[in-house]
Amino acid sequence: MSVLIDLLNWIGDARSGAERTNVHYECRRCGTTLSTDEANCSSCGSTEIAAIPL
Repeated sequence: MSVLIDLLNWIGDARSGAERTNVHYECRRCGTTLSTDEANCSSCGSTEIAAIPL
């Protein structure tokens, strides 16, 4: 599994910061997609929000 993680890190490092302007926000508990201004999940109320650079 560490080979996969190393590969994903290498791919991520190869992209410039300018290319990573899009961010996907989702609830860590239930996976609901959220907007940038939501602090709590609208489905389950969790405050654990993941910000995933695309």
